[in-house]
Amino acid sequence: MTWQNALRAYEESVIGSRSGLGYRMLLRAMGEAAHKRGSRFIEFGVRSLAVATGTHETTVARQLRELSRAESPMIRLAAEGRELRADLYELVIPDEYRSRAEAKAWRPGKIHALRPVFRELGVVSAFVYEAIERADGELISADIARISGLSPKAVTQALELMAAWNMISRAAGRWQIVKETSLRTLAEYFGVLETIGRQMQRYRSERVQWLQWLLKRALASEPVLAGPDDDYPYWQYGPPEEEQTIGALLYAEAS
Repeated sequence: MTWQNALRAYEESVIGSRSGLGYRMLLRAMGEAAHKRGSRFIEFGVRSLAVATGTHETTVARQLRELSRAESPMIRLAAEGRELRADLYELVIPDEYRSRAEAKAWRPGKIHALRPVFRELGVVSAFVYEAIERADGELISADIARISGLSPKAVTQALELMAAWNMISRAAGRWQIVKETSLRTLAEYFGVLETIGRQMQRYRSERVQWLQWLLKRALASEPVLAGPDDDYPYWQYGPPEEEQTIGALLYAEAS
């Protein structure tokens, strides 16, 4: 919970940055993953995080490096990935945010990565929706801009877009969530779930190729050397997240 408070403080430091929205969403995805695993250590591969943030896996890999090497990092590379294991990251609280995070009361509410519908409506709409969703009461547009750290113009455009799809409504100048509108139904209508399905299918295919490459290397009488003419460009892909071992693969191959 304290890390979530620290995340709020961190976000204030990247407001106005072109890369800030991407960093914020990736850290939300890692916070959500930590909550699911019940641990501050995250071993989700870049593909899982790419699905969670709606970005490309190479973008996620770059953002992870940049975030972990920042002057006041919110994550730390605890162990490098190898073969079937993804990089292991730890959620950390920088000293400059610790006192503020510990002094601030924790506000209940689930931390979200990029929910599917916002792949269509955009990350700005995701942050605006979240600001309204987590508020103690109904908010005016100026409040939403302040809480989300977005420009008034961007907030206004996102509000108008979501109001058009009946996701939010305004009464007496104040915004509220329309709870009857299903975000999943909208995502299905926009075809986003099909897009995610194709993305995950591609990742499954790449994992199979990665496992085959590892198995070939494990069974070879001589080491399978890395080279530019290899059948599988393994350097482009991280290991799969499934709990498998090379030993299990060798046993299956021999049986």
